[in-house]
Amino acid sequence: MRHGKTLRSYSNNKSEKYMLGIPIGLITANAVEWAMHKYVLHGMGRDRGSFWSFHFHEHHKVVRQHDYYDPNYEKFPLGLHAQGKEAWSLIAASAVLVPVFPIAPFFVGTLWYSAANYYRVHKHSHQDPEWARQHVPWHYDHHMGSQASANWCVTKPWFDYLMGTRVFRPQGEREKHWLGLSWQGVELAPAKAPVN
Repeated sequence: MRHGKTLRSYSNNKSEKYMLGIPIGLITANAVEWAMHKYVLHGMGRDRGSFWSFHFHEHHKVVRQHDYYDPNYEKFPLGLHAQGKEAWSLIAASAVLVPVFPIAPFFVGTLWYSAANYYRVHKHSHQDPEWARQHVPWHYDHHMGSQASANWCVTKPWFDYLMGTRVFRPQGEREKHWLGLSWQGVELAPAKAPVN
């Protein structure tokens, strides 16, 4: 009996340890989202000869021409256009993680969820600009504000706040909570614009 309890408690502790992969995965995904957007899509992507140029030279141009709406998201998602390259990049990054899954299933599963969520949120935001203004104002500000070199996060503004790159548009919408969170429509704490 005592031996059974020891095995059971070991099993529970192991599950709890693996479950730490969920918050670590969410934080990692947001950090990668921020860094990829800043250094790869806008850094390397400025070079028209780069694979990553689709983001800066195609996606940003189209979004500015259509007041944040991106008609290319109406196309087949795995085509050879900006949104297709975005989807293929997320699929490739997810595939690279397959060997790590047996070692860190909750961490890898959370990164896979985050990749799918990134595509879902990004696509939805550019198909419904009003939704974007209300639910991802930091990303709306990235495209429609005066500084395309800020507001790198798409799904949640966590690393923009941490790295000091959250820049508000004058009279623009604000996230209801600085983490980009709300619980059943309840405002947790208003985000504050930087004081000049």
